[in-house]
Amino acid sequence: MKRVPAGAWFAAPLVAVLLLAVSPASADFVLIEDFDDLLPGPIDDQGGWYAQNDTSVVTTDPADAGNLVLAVTTDSTHLHRETLLLNGTVRMLFFRFRLGAQQNFSVGMSDSTFPDQFGNFEPELGMSNSTNELRINDGGTYDILTVLEPDTWYNCWMLINNIDDDTQVYLHARDGESAEPADQLDSEGQTVFEFRSGSAGNLVTYFIKTGGGSGPSGPLYLDDIHLEDTNALNLSNPAGAPCPADFDGDGHVDTADLLFLLGGWGTADGDVDGDGDTDTADLLALLADWGECP
Repeated sequence: MKRVPAGAWFAAPLVAVLLLAVSPASADFVLIEDFDDLLPGPIDDQGGWYAQNDTSVVTTDPADAGNLVLAVTTDSTHLHRETLLLNGTVRMLFFRFRLGAQQNFSVGMSDSTFPDQFGNFEPELGMSNSTNELRINDGGTYDILTVLEPDTWYNCWMLINNIDDDTQVYLHARDGESAEPADQLDSEGQTVFEFRSGSAGNLVTYFIKTGGGSGPSGPLYLDDIHLEDTNALNLSNPAGAPCPADFDGDGHVDTADLLFLLGGWGTADGDVDGDGDTDTADLLALLADWGECP
Protein backbone atom coordinates (compact mmCIF):
# COMPACT_ATOMS: atom_id res chain seq x y z
CA MET A 1 0.00 0.00 0.00
CA LYS A 2 1.30 3.46 -0.89
CA ARG A 3 2.40 5.44 2.15
CA VAL A 4 0.85 8.88 2.56
CA PRO A 5 3.68 11.44 2.61
CA ALA A 6 4.38 13.26 5.84
CA GLY A 7 2.43 16.50 5.90
CA ALA A 8 -0.38 15.29 3.66
CA TRP A 9 -2.56 14.56 6.68
CA PHE A 10 -2.02 18.15 7.78
CA ALA A 11 -3.02 19.51 4.39
CA ALA A 12 -6.03 17.30 3.82
CA PRO A 13 -8.31 18.88 6.48
CA LEU A 14 -7.81 22.20 4.78
CA VAL A 15 -9.24 20.91 1.54
CA ALA A 16 -12.90 20.72 2.50
CA VAL A 17 -12.85 24.28 3.83
CA LEU A 18 -10.84 25.74 0.97
CA LEU A 19 -12.91 24.05 -1.73
CA LEU A 20 -15.91 26.01 -0.54
CA ALA A 21 -14.10 29.21 -1.45
CA VAL A 22 -13.17 28.06 -4.93
CA SER A 23 -15.13 29.53 -7.82
CA PRO A 24 -14.24 29.97 -11.47
CA ALA A 25 -12.48 33.23 -12.30
CA SER A 26 -14.87 35.60 -14.01
CA ALA A 27 -14.05 38.29 -16.53
CA ASP A 28 -16.14 40.43 -18.80
CA PHE A 29 -13.91 40.16 -21.86
CA VAL A 30 -15.60 38.94 -25.03
CA LEU A 31 -13.49 37.07 -27.55
CA ILE A 32 -13.26 38.84 -30.90
CA GLU A 33 -10.74 36.50 -32.54
CA ASP A 34 -8.12 33.93 -31.54
CA PHE A 35 -7.63 32.47 -35.06
CA ASP A 36 -7.84 28.88 -33.79
CA ASP A 37 -11.05 28.16 -35.72
CA LEU A 38 -9.74 29.56 -39.00
CA LEU A 39 -7.89 27.72 -41.75
CA PRO A 40 -4.15 28.22 -42.25
CA GLY A 41 -3.59 30.49 -45.23
CA PRO A 42 -4.92 33.90 -46.32
CA ILE A 43 -7.28 35.42 -43.76
CA ASP A 44 -9.34 37.38 -46.29
CA ASP A 45 -13.01 36.23 -46.15
CA GLN A 46 -12.39 34.12 -43.06
CA GLY A 47 -14.21 34.87 -39.79
CA GLY A 48 -15.44 38.25 -40.99
CA TRP A 49 -11.98 39.54 -41.91
CA TYR A 50 -11.21 41.66 -44.96
CA ALA A 51 -7.56 41.75 -46.04
CA GLN A 52 -6.14 43.70 -48.94
CA ASN A 53 -3.43 41.13 -49.71
CA ASP A 54 -3.03 37.37 -49.42
CA THR A 55 0.13 37.97 -47.42
CA SER A 56 -1.99 38.48 -44.28
CA VAL A 57 -2.26 34.85 -43.23
CA VAL A 58 -3.34 32.50 -40.47
CA THR A 59 -0.24 30.56 -39.53
CA THR A 60 1.46 28.64 -36.73
CA ASP A 61 2.60 30.58 -33.69
CA PRO A 62 6.42 30.77 -33.88
CA ALA A 63 6.52 30.10 -30.13
CA ASP A 64 3.83 27.38 -29.92
CA ALA A 65 3.27 24.83 -32.68
CA GLY A 66 -0.20 24.07 -31.32
CA ASN A 67 -1.49 27.64 -31.65
CA LEU A 68 -2.70 29.55 -34.72
CA VAL A 69 -2.09 33.29 -35.06
CA LEU A 70 -2.34 36.06 -37.64
CA ALA A 71 0.84 37.04 -39.48
CA VAL A 72 0.95 40.28 -41.48
CA THR A 73 3.93 39.72 -43.71
CA THR A 74 3.90 42.54 -46.26
CA ASP A 75 5.22 46.05 -45.75
CA SER A 76 2.17 47.84 -47.17
CA THR A 77 -1.31 46.45 -46.57
CA HIS A 78 -4.47 46.88 -44.53
CA LEU A 79 -7.03 44.54 -42.97
CA HIS A 80 -9.93 44.86 -40.58
CA ARG A 81 -12.76 43.05 -38.84
CA GLU A 82 -16.08 44.43 -37.63
CA THR A 83 -15.77 45.18 -33.91
CA LEU A 84 -18.26 47.54 -32.28
CA LEU A 85 -17.32 50.00 -29.54
CA LEU A 86 -20.24 52.36 -29.01
CA ASN A 87 -19.93 56.09 -28.63
CA GLY A 88 -20.46 57.07 -24.98
CA THR A 89 -18.76 53.97 -23.57
CA VAL A 90 -15.34 53.06 -22.17
CA ARG A 91 -13.94 49.68 -23.21
CA MET A 92 -10.75 47.73 -22.66
CA LEU A 93 -9.33 46.25 -25.86
CA PHE A 94 -6.89 43.39 -25.30
CA PHE A 95 -4.65 41.65 -27.81
CA ARG A 96 -1.27 39.98 -27.99
CA PHE A 97 1.35 40.91 -30.57
CA ARG A 98 4.87 39.90 -31.56
CA LEU A 99 7.40 41.30 -34.02
CA GLY A 100 9.68 39.22 -36.18
CA ALA A 101 11.59 42.43 -36.98
CA GLN A 102 10.97 46.15 -37.17
CA GLN A 103 7.89 47.05 -39.16
CA ASN A 104 5.92 50.16 -40.01
CA PHE A 105 2.56 49.17 -38.55
CA SER A 106 -0.39 50.51 -36.60
CA VAL A 107 -3.19 48.65 -34.85
CA GLY A 108 -6.27 49.91 -33.07
CA MET A 109 -9.86 50.94 -33.81
CA SER A 110 -11.54 52.96 -36.55
CA ASP A 111 -14.89 54.65 -37.00
CA SER A 112 -14.75 53.75 -40.70
CA THR A 113 -16.52 50.64 -41.97
CA PHE A 114 -13.80 50.16 -44.58
CA PRO A 115 -10.58 51.73 -43.27
CA ASP A 116 -7.60 51.63 -45.60
CA GLN A 117 -5.20 54.36 -44.48
CA PHE A 118 -3.47 55.51 -41.30
CA GLY A 119 -5.75 58.54 -41.12
CA ASN A 120 -8.72 56.21 -40.49
CA PHE A 121 -7.46 55.32 -36.99
CA GLU A 122 -8.90 56.81 -33.82
CA PRO A 123 -7.00 54.97 -31.02
CA GLU A 124 -3.75 54.03 -32.78
CA LEU A 125 -0.74 52.11 -31.46
CA GLY A 126 2.24 51.08 -33.58
CA MET A 127 5.84 51.61 -34.66
CA SER A 128 7.94 52.68 -37.62
CA ASN A 129 10.42 50.36 -39.30
CA SER A 130 13.35 52.62 -38.42
CA THR A 131 13.40 51.84 -34.67
CA ASN A 132 11.98 49.35 -32.17
CA GLU A 133 10.01 52.09 -30.39
CA LEU A 134 6.33 51.54 -29.67
CA ARG A 135 4.40 54.75 -30.32
CA ILE A 136 0.88 56.03 -29.75
CA ASN A 137 -0.89 58.66 -31.80
CA ASP A 138 -1.88 61.60 -29.60
CA GLY A 139 -4.20 63.94 -31.46
CA GLY A 140 -2.28 63.61 -34.72
CA THR A 141 1.30 63.30 -33.46
CA TYR A 142 3.22 60.20 -32.37
CA ASP A 143 4.54 59.87 -28.81
CA ILE A 144 7.11 57.20 -27.86
CA LEU A 145 5.97 54.80 -25.13
CA THR A 146 8.63 52.09 -24.84
CA VAL A 147 11.14 49.99 -26.77
CA LEU A 148 10.03 46.56 -28.04
CA GLU A 149 12.10 43.40 -28.22
CA PRO A 150 11.75 41.26 -31.37
CA ASP A 151 10.52 37.66 -31.12
CA THR A 152 8.64 38.43 -27.88
CA TRP A 153 4.91 38.05 -27.29
CA TYR A 154 3.48 41.16 -25.64
CA ASN A 155 0.14 41.43 -23.83
CA CYS A 156 -1.48 44.77 -24.62
CA TRP A 157 -4.44 46.49 -22.97
CA MET A 158 -5.83 49.66 -24.59
CA LEU A 159 -8.36 51.45 -22.41
CA ILE A 160 -10.43 53.23 -25.06
CA ASN A 161 -12.57 56.04 -23.70
CA ASN A 162 -15.19 56.79 -26.36
CA ILE A 163 -16.69 59.46 -24.13
CA ASP A 164 -13.61 61.69 -23.80
CA ASP A 165 -11.98 60.35 -27.01
CA ASP A 166 -8.73 59.21 -25.42
CA THR A 167 -6.68 56.07 -24.77
CA GLN A 168 -4.46 54.58 -22.07
CA VAL A 169 -2.11 51.62 -22.63
CA TYR A 170 -0.83 48.81 -20.42
CA LEU A 171 1.82 46.40 -21.70
CA HIS A 172 3.98 43.52 -20.51
CA ALA A 173 5.57 40.32 -21.79
CA ARG A 174 4.68 38.04 -18.86
CA ASP A 175 2.93 35.00 -20.29
CA GLY A 176 -0.70 34.82 -19.20
CA GLU A 177 -0.41 37.30 -16.34
CA SER A 178 -2.77 40.16 -15.62
CA ALA A 179 -1.51 43.71 -15.89
CA GLU A 180 -0.51 45.77 -12.86
CA PRO A 181 -0.75 49.55 -12.44
CA ALA A 182 3.02 49.68 -12.95
CA ASP A 183 2.53 48.23 -16.46
CA GLN A 184 0.82 51.42 -17.66
CA LEU A 185 2.90 53.07 -20.39
CA ASP A 186 3.64 56.77 -20.46
CA SER A 187 5.40 59.32 -22.64
CA GLU A 188 7.39 61.69 -20.44
CA GLY A 189 4.83 61.21 -17.68
CA GLN A 190 1.75 61.50 -19.89
CA THR A 191 -0.54 58.47 -19.67
CA VAL A 192 -3.72 59.64 -21.45
CA PHE A 193 -3.60 60.20 -25.21
CA GLU A 194 -6.18 61.74 -27.52
CA PHE A 195 -7.68 59.88 -30.48
CA ARG A 196 -5.91 60.57 -33.75
CA SER A 197 -8.66 62.84 -35.08
CA GLY A 198 -9.65 64.03 -31.60
CA SER A 199 -13.27 62.84 -31.76
CA ALA A 200 -15.30 59.89 -33.00
CA GLY A 201 -18.75 58.36 -33.07
CA ASN A 202 -19.10 54.62 -32.83
CA LEU A 203 -15.84 52.74 -33.38
CA VAL A 204 -16.78 49.92 -35.74
CA THR A 205 -13.64 48.05 -36.88
CA TYR A 206 -10.53 46.52 -35.39
CA PHE A 207 -7.99 47.86 -37.88
CA ILE A 208 -4.44 46.90 -38.85
CA LYS A 209 -2.37 48.97 -41.28
CA THR A 210 1.22 48.54 -42.42
CA GLY A 211 3.24 50.95 -44.51
CA GLY A 212 6.13 50.86 -46.93
CA GLY A 213 9.56 52.35 -46.63
CA SER A 214 13.08 51.02 -46.40
CA GLY A 215 14.30 48.59 -43.78
CA PRO A 216 12.79 45.45 -42.22
CA SER A 217 9.11 44.61 -42.56
CA GLY A 218 8.11 42.19 -39.83
CA PRO A 219 6.17 40.00 -39.81
CA LEU A 220 3.74 41.32 -37.25
CA TYR A 221 1.99 38.50 -35.37
CA LEU A 222 -1.35 39.05 -33.59
CA ASP A 223 -3.51 36.80 -31.42
CA ASP A 224 -6.23 36.68 -28.75
CA ILE A 225 -8.19 39.85 -29.53
CA HIS A 226 -10.79 40.56 -26.82
CA LEU A 227 -13.06 43.48 -25.95
CA GLU A 228 -14.43 44.20 -22.48
CA ASP A 229 -18.23 44.50 -22.40
CA THR A 230 -18.47 46.92 -19.46
CA ASN A 231 -16.86 50.25 -18.58
CA ALA A 232 -14.61 48.55 -16.02
CA LEU A 233 -10.84 48.94 -15.87
CA ASN A 234 -10.25 45.24 -16.54
CA LEU A 235 -6.56 44.35 -16.32
CA SER A 236 -7.06 40.59 -16.27
CA ASN A 237 -5.50 38.55 -19.05
CA PRO A 238 -8.28 36.92 -21.13
CA ALA A 239 -5.73 34.94 -23.15
CA GLY A 240 -5.21 32.75 -20.11
CA ALA A 241 -2.13 31.49 -18.39
CA PRO A 242 -0.31 28.18 -18.35
CA CYS A 243 -2.06 25.69 -16.09
CA PRO A 244 0.69 24.18 -13.90
CA ALA A 245 -1.80 22.55 -11.52
CA ASP A 246 -3.31 20.43 -14.32
CA PHE A 247 -0.99 17.50 -13.60
CA ASP A 248 -2.84 14.95 -15.75
CA GLY A 249 -3.17 17.31 -18.72
CA ASP A 250 -6.94 16.90 -19.17
CA GLY A 251 -7.61 20.65 -19.33
CA HIS A 252 -9.12 20.84 -15.84
CA VAL A 253 -7.82 21.31 -12.32
CA ASP A 254 -9.91 18.87 -10.34
CA THR A 255 -9.90 16.14 -7.72
CA ALA A 256 -7.43 13.97 -9.64
CA ASP A 257 -4.90 16.81 -9.64
CA LEU A 258 -5.55 17.52 -5.97
CA LEU A 259 -4.86 13.89 -5.06
CA PHE A 260 -1.69 13.92 -7.13
CA LEU A 261 -0.49 17.03 -5.29
CA LEU A 262 -1.22 15.51 -1.89
CA GLY A 263 0.55 12.32 -2.95
CA GLY A 264 3.66 14.35 -3.70
CA TRP A 265 3.57 16.38 -0.50
CA GLY A 266 7.08 17.33 0.63
CA THR A 267 8.62 16.40 -2.74
CA ALA A 268 8.87 18.23 -6.06
CA ASP A 269 6.16 16.05 -7.67
CA GLY A 270 3.25 18.38 -6.86
CA ASP A 271 5.13 21.65 -7.25
CA VAL A 272 2.79 24.30 -8.70
CA ASP A 273 4.59 27.55 -7.87
CA GLY A 274 8.00 26.43 -9.15
CA ASP A 275 9.92 26.63 -5.89
CA GLY A 276 10.99 22.97 -6.01
CA ASP A 277 8.76 21.47 -3.32
CA THR A 278 5.11 20.70 -2.61
CA ASP A 279 3.61 22.52 0.34
CA THR A 280 0.67 24.66 1.44
CA ALA A 281 1.51 27.39 -1.10
CA ASP A 282 1.10 24.84 -3.91
CA LEU A 283 -2.18 23.61 -2.45
CA LEU A 284 -3.55 27.15 -2.36
CA ALA A 285 -2.35 27.79 -5.93
CA LEU A 286 -4.10 24.64 -7.14
CA LEU A 287 -7.35 25.59 -5.44
CA ALA A 288 -7.18 29.10 -6.92
CA ASP A 289 -7.01 27.53 -10.41
CA TRP A 290 -9.80 25.03 -9.73
CA GLY A 291 -11.95 24.28 -12.77
CA GLU A 292 -11.32 24.53 -16.49
CA CYS A 293 -7.89 25.74 -17.52
CA PRO A 294 -7.79 29.07 -19.36
